[in-house]
Amino acid sequence: MSEKNGQAKSLETKLPWYYNVYNTIKDTPINLTLLLVSAFVFYKVVNITRQRRNLNRIRNFFGYDKGNQISQLPPLHRDFTVKELLKYNGTQEDGRILVAVNFNVYDVSCAKHFYGEGGTYPKYAGCDISRSLINFSAEGNDCLDFDDLSDLTAKQRSTLVEWDQQYAEKYPLVGHLMREEEPPIIDANEEDKNAELEKLLEEYKM
Repeated sequence: MSEKNGQAKSLETKLPWYYNVYNTIKDTPINLTLLLVSAFVFYKVVNITRQRRNLNRIRNFFGYDKGNQISQLPPLHRDFTVKELLKYNGTQEDGRILVAVNFNVYDVSCAKHFYGEGGTYPKYAGCDISRSLINFSAEGNDCLDFDDLSDLTAKQRSTLVEWDQQYAEKYPLVGHLMREEEPPIIDANEEDKNAELEKLLEEYKM
């Protein structure tokens, strides 16, 4: 009997490890349940870790954890050409910093530690940074010509829209980036306010 047991043990040692695992699970079904639960927990942990890593990357990019403060500058509402936007690179007396993303211009003055001189992305200041964001590049856009982004792929456009949404949630929208010959986009609310003001002035004259 002992000889047969020895042969059986010798045979088991020669079998692949997964065969022994299979036999263990087959003999005790509860092990299968524990294995599935463990696999599910492992998947959730890995997934949550990945999401947190991506969130931290975005938060760090926008400077969430670096003491952002609300800008004390008066609100600015107007459209810009590429050359006009370049003036708002933080070097003017008020230190205002603007960037353009997907033709939208945002005031990022509250994050001078990030976009200003000596910051992480100082070359972004006063530029259309659409392509820089798409390519995850720290370089700014030195081109003074209007970029219509017409050559972007569907995936690149989707990426740019996501970046645009992130900036819209974080920074004030100032206006839009336009061509040199393009007339400014008049906001509907501003047009209504101007019409109402003219009406009040007419009534006052009467």
